[in-house]
This record gives sequence, structure tokens and C-alpha cells, in this order.
Amino acid sequence: LLRAAGVQVAAGSGALRDAANPVGRGDPLEAAYLLASQTGIQANEAYAAVSSAARETMGLPEVRVEAGFPAELLAVRGERLDAVLSLAYSRVVVHRGRVVARTSAVREYCDSAAAVALELPRQGRSDAGP
Repeated sequence: LLRAAGVQVAAGSGALRDAANPVGRGDPLEAAYLLASQTGIQANEAYAAVSSAARETMGLPEVRVEAGFPAELLAVRGERLDAVLSLAYSRVVVHRGRVVARTSAVREYCDSAAAVALELPRQGRSDAGP
């Protein structure tokens, strides 16, 4: 309704374990994920709310990946934006042209050598069928 009325809508996640959100992580991608999953807006609109719209609302310059624009980037592994919002575990943050944060995650599936060696229980379909 706000956007339809011409109001600039932005979102963020500044809650870092505060009184309002004792488990907050301060993660803009998580805020975009929650917007998309809980409000029904499209992934691209949710991401815009925490990126370009948030920058505009705060009076920060526009960012583009081209010469003459500030090197303010978030690199996340993924094929599509909805997948990135769902599984944004590994990422690199570039601020003022320098890598300032790097998060990586390793996901192992039950068929991995480590899982087999540890004899971890498996969840899923059996090979025997129904």
C-alpha cells in the first residue's frame, strides 16, 4: 500500500540481539528473505528494499558495477536471486573497494565421505521403495 501511494519503502536489519529481537543477526539478506517469505513480495523487490532503496533512503550514492561508481558490493554465490535469499551462506562484502568481510559455509550431504565415515544417520527415501 505504501509503494502504491508513492512512498519510498526500504528495509534493513539492524537488530543485533537487542530488546526487540534478542536473536537478531543484523543481516540485510535475512531481512530480504523475511520480506519475500512473509509478505509475498517478489525476491527482486525484497532485495531492492535492503539494497538500492535502503541506500537511497539513507542518502548514499547509487551503486553500479561500472567505472565511476563506488566499489560497494556484496558477492553471493547463487544462480538466481530467490536461491540466494534462501541459501545466502557464503558471501564477500566489499566496502570502499576493499574486502571487509567474508563468510563461507560448507554443506555436506549424507553421501559425503565424511558422513559415511562417521556413520551419520540418513534422512530420506530408502532404496527399497514404498
